[in-house]
Amino acid sequence: MLHTAYKVSTTRNAYGDYVVSTQTALACHFREINEQVTTENNEVIQSDAQAWFEPDSGVDRKDILKINGLHYRVERVIKARRLRSSVVQFIKCDLLKYGPIS
Repeated sequence: MLHTAYKVSTTRNAYGDYVVSTQTALACHFREINEQVTTENNEVIQSDAQAWFEPDSGVDRKDILKINGLHYRVERVIKARRLRSSVVQFIKCDLLKYGPIS
């Protein structure tokens, strides 16, 4: 994998600001691709970037990731499988830019 993403866990300080408590490094492929997808139930999902992870990476929807110094929230997770196979080959994530975290 070409890039390193950091899965960020946050807490709030006394002033209500989000503060990074832990970061876990994950290998990924990353591309800044703007996309707008409409799901079957007319839900619109907008993304600013996409990232691809190993299937055992532990990335889930609404996780916060730090990639190239910017924070992103995972909006959608797609598990890629081969035809007629239940084994997950990789995970594709649609990412939305997230505000700054100290």
